[in-house]
Amino acid sequence: QIDVIVDALLGTGSHRAPEEPYATLIQQANAHAAPKLAIDMPSGLSARNGTAPGEVINASHTLSVVALKPGQITGKARDYIGELYYADLGLAAFLAGEGAPIARYDASALTRWLKPRKPTSHKGSHGRLLVVGGDAGTAGAVRMTAEAALRSGSGLVRVLTHKDNIIPILTARPEIMVDELTDERLTEALEWADVIAIGPGLGQRDWGKRALKRVASSEKPMLWDADALNLLAISAEKRQNRIITPHPGEAARLLNTETSEIESDR
Repeated sequence: QIDVIVDALLGTGSHRAPEEPYATLIQQANAHAAPKLAIDMPSGLSARNGTAPGEVINASHTLSVVALKPGQITGKARDYIGELYYADLGLAAFLAGEGAPIARYDASALTRWLKPRKPTSHKGSHGRLLVVGGDAGTAGAVRMTAEAALRSGSGLVRVLTHKDNIIPILTARPEIMVDELTDERLTEALEWADVIAIGPGLGQRDWGKRALKRVASSEKPMLWDADALNLLAISAEKRQNRIITPHPGEAARLLNTETSEIESDR
């Protein structure tokens, strides 16, 4: 009977698909029901960037020794790492003076940015967000964006969207302020908002292009996502007040490369 499988087949310098007999050993280990503990990296997973070019140990737990590796928290790592543990092996003081290419944040780190709220604060004390998007038939995209903003602490959230989306959004989330996206309302809302998010469900028709052009003229902090990025890829330009959140396909279009290239170097 096997209670646990300890994976120490390949070292952190392995970045290619495992060859035989390692590939077969990895398959056999994965087929076994016993939990698997990987030392440093699940064999087959690149420590450099988290790519998985071939067979990979599907670890239940991974123990990182001396230092965290980029491939433990990037790329496909979450599919294979399991629970990640760290042991400095007594080298913490020595490593403290060394530069690190990565940093790991967990929920406790959020206290640096999300300060406790005053008991007397209210929705008007915590910012006004404008969400622009949701062409006909894509109400879900802007609804989820607005709901996520409210759940994460935004005080007031307003959505400008296609008129067909107003009733579905209000029916599901009446706490969201929803209006039809028109030139006049957009101009007024841009003045009202502290922060702007644009792109979810925006589409690439003239309706969305016109809204994006108007939003882009604002100097307020903004986040571009989804179709805003697809339109940006057509005519790229840099702005200091904008954060972009591309998935691999959108990043590939922005950088004029293949999705596989993005996935291999995230």
